[in-house]
Order: sequence, then C-alpha cells, then structure tokens
Amino acid sequence: MTRTTGRSVPEIGSVLLASTEPDQLRAWYEEAFGVAADTDGFLHLGGVGLLVDGRDDVAGKAVEPSRVILNVHVDDARAVARHLDGMDVTWLAPLEYRDQVGAWFGTAIDPDGNHVQIIELTDAYWAARRERAERAGGQERAAWSLADASVSCRLPAQDLDRARRFYAEKLGLEPVETRPGGLRYETRSGGFSVFQSAGRPSGEHTQMAWRVDDIDAVVAELRQRGVVFDDVDVPGLRTVDGITEVTGNYPSAGGRGERAAWFRDSEGNLHGVGQPIRGVDQGA
Repeated sequence: MTRTTGRSVPEIGSVLLASTEPDQLRAWYEEAFGVAADTDGFLHLGGVGLLVDGRDDVAGKAVEPSRVILNVHVDDARAVARHLDGMDVTWLAPLEYRDQVGAWFGTAIDPDGNHVQIIELTDAYWAARRERAERAGGQERAAWSLADASVSCRLPAQDLDRARRFYAEKLGLEPVETRPGGLRYETRSGGFSVFQSAGRPSGEHTQMAWRVDDIDAVVAELRQRGVVFDDVDVPGLRTVDGITEVTGNYPSAGGRGERAAWFRDSEGNLHGVGQPIRGVDQGA
C-alpha cells in the first residue's frame, strides 16, 4: 500500500513461531488448517506466512501464551471447530457466537501451548461495520467501500486441468485450495485464482504481474522449465534475450525504472515479470 506522499507503508509479511519441536508443531498447523509448508517452510494463511522454526532459546511450552495470539480467519468456524475436535484439540475458549460483535470466536491451544483464535466474521459484523463507517462521516464512508478490501487476481482458463499442469510444471506452483471450477494460489505477498471459463483472454495486455528480486535468474529458471518469453520490438520498447527496460516506476518500488519480461500461460493469459531498477539515472 502506498500513501499519496509516495512513502510506502511497511507490512507484516510473516510470523515466526519458535518451537523446540518444530516438525511436530508445523505438522499440527498443516493438519488443523489444511495447508502445506512451501519450500522455505512457510505456511501461507491468507496474506501472512507462518514460519514454524526450531530454536533452543525458548521453553518447551509457551510461558505467556496470551502475549501473542494467532488470529485465524475462516469462512466456516463451526466446520473448522469440528475438524479440530477430531484432532482432540484442547479449547481455551470453546467456539461461540458473540451477538455484540456479529462473529464466531473460539480459542484453541496448539501442541506448544500457544493460543490460536478461530474467527468467522458474519454478514452481521460487516453490516454493523458499514453503519459505523457511515456514522463516522463521508470520508471514512468512502474509504470503506474498496480501500478497506483485499485484492486478488482472477485468470480465466478454458481447460482447468491443463492450466493446473502448466502452473505446476512450468511455474512450480500448486494450488493451496480447490473448488469445482476454480484453483486458488498463494504467493509470498498475495494470491490469485484460475477459474474455468468459456471466454478467452485477449493476451494483449498484462493480466498479472510478478515482482521479483532477480529477473535474470527467474527468466533462466522458467526457460529451463519450458516457459516461452515474448519478444517485443516496438518504438521505445525492445527485449534482449527476453528482457527489456521500462522507464519510470512507482516511488514505493524504490527504483527509477523496471526490467521486465512477459510470457503467456497455457490459457493465453499474459504474465509480466518485473524487477525495479534501483539507483540514480546518471543521464538525468
């Protein structure tokens, strides 16, 4: 998120949960919430990654478990509670509906004694929040509409099985969740979905952008996997070995421009890969 001044707002990208038995604790979270650790060990719960890491400077059990509580927002708290009951989880506070809030709350205890709060925000909660925003005045009311929402990308696929194979084999990505007609993916700082559609993407503009730290390494790796990058040669924009330089960038990116490359997925969706060009342009 970037303020109008051009200064970027820091974001919490991950939470480290220390443990003397990290494998056991990580497995508990994987089973509890149906997620799998990525290659770096992160469990992606929404936009924040949870890293269960082994340390020798902590106790076997949480000494002050209420000091930091993990809040896990779910779509169906009662279904999650039934699943946790099947795991013989101990509840600090059993799941209950709180009328004054319009939400379901329950606090479970993980194997290390940490408190994990299960939360489901219902339509009643969101209606009450809208009313509070309206009472607060026009500026906050306008801010509620979309500025307070989370954003993710949707990509169409005429053949969902084909798309899933492409993302797995070519991009090294597996969906974190599936439903009939849809695949949901999570990355380090966001997510996107691929959905079954009879429509076809134009492929003439970037539909999703990937920001990376080393575009040369990413392009080389993807090429080894069989990804084909577009060759661009138009006035002011020409790729060399699949990569070009684009002038200008947003202040929050911390660069004066961007190195970029483009490829299409199996369904024709156009993806852009970019790396900020940092430093001062000597020609300026």
